[in-house]
Amino acid sequence: RVQFTEYIQKNVALYQFRNGIPLTTAAAANFTRGELATALRKNPYFVNILLAGYDKETGPSLYYIDYIATLHKVDKGAFGYGSYFSLSMMDRHYHSGMTVEEAIDLVDKCIMEIRSRLVVAPPNFVIKIVDKDGAREYAWRESVKDAAVAS
Repeated sequence: RVQFTEYIQKNVALYQFRNGIPLTTAAAANFTRGELATALRKNPYFVNILLAGYDKETGPSLYYIDYIATLHKVDKGAFGYGSYFSLSMMDRHYHSGMTVEEAIDLVDKCIMEIRSRLVVAPPNFVIKIVDKDGAREYAWRESVKDAAVAS
């Protein structure tokens, strides 16, 4: 997985270096899909990707790309066993135009749902925020329910 994402990152950076303009999020998603599709017949990468970006002209966008090179533009996304629980939470609580704090609260609800329902829930979660200010990591806060589970 790391090898593939580094390959994509380096090629997107190379495109910007050669042409002087960065790829849009849609173009980066299509490039990624194309590379997965090319590798599918020879040496497939078994990766699912949520690719997020912010373009000045089109604003924020999120793309879901699965291991067989299917590409979808989505408003919200998740994959893995936890997605069965978190996608239903997102369907209920997500609305367009959410503030960052509202989105963090929704992610918090999704994490709590995964922790309460999934026997093999991961102990750590990484939240990344992608907006007009760039990409950054958000430190997931411990909630009251987590403190009760930990003790």
